[in-house]
Amino acid sequence: MSEFHYWQQLSQPSRLAHSLENSENGKLKGYIKWVTIILGFTLAYFIVRDIWGMNTTELTYLLVNGDYDQYRFARLISLIGAILTGLLYFLFYYYFIPGILYAFTSNIPYHWIQKVQLYVIPIIIVEKLITVIIFAAVGFATPFTFFSVAPMVSYVYYQDYLLYFLNQITVASVVTVWIQYTFLAQWENRKKVLLIKLILLQVIIAAIVALISILPMATWIEGWLGK
Repeated sequence: MSEFHYWQQLSQPSRLAHSLENSENGKLKGYIKWVTIILGFTLAYFIVRDIWGMNTTELTYLLVNGDYDQYRFARLISLIGAILTGLLYFLFYYYFIPGILYAFTSNIPYHWIQKVQLYVIPIIIVEKLITVIIFAAVGFATPFTFFSVAPMVSYVYYQDYLLYFLNQITVASVVTVWIQYTFLAQWENRKKVLLIKLILLQVIIAAIVALISILPMATWIEGWLGK
């Protein structure tokens, strides 16, 4: 059975292509271990972010009012939510995105694309982790990451949807396209078309996330529950 060498094949994509082409149904020795490691890394990020208190400011009033039991319970629920969010985040990039890329490409097997995504996910998480570390160091967080041009544009022109859209186009987005193109181009003949499709996918994801970011989801949910 061919082996999955994470670091060696990252620097030499042709080695991964060769291993997959000579494997039995895309199975590589040692691959499951790396899936577990990257899943654990993703969950650890969301747990650390929640423990620091990011996105939990609405719970502060419980602590201020002396409702310590309710505060601890709320933080526990928040932690469980963070773990579930991390799991969904991993599943989205490991299962859903490969499905889209499979539809974008000619004859690249779905399971081969999943292996490429194992290089993409850590890049995205590392960028987010660096952002959280810096926020923790300065003592406050902002809705925009300094890995995008959104903070700079906000000084010139402030429009919610535009800024949230630009906020999704980060350094990690560029690296993601580069990694996906570098690996998938090993099996794709129409390389320029592939590159355009990969860029378009990032733009579509950014547009959807930006739209979700400006919608009053919490208000809608509260209204629905109130009914």
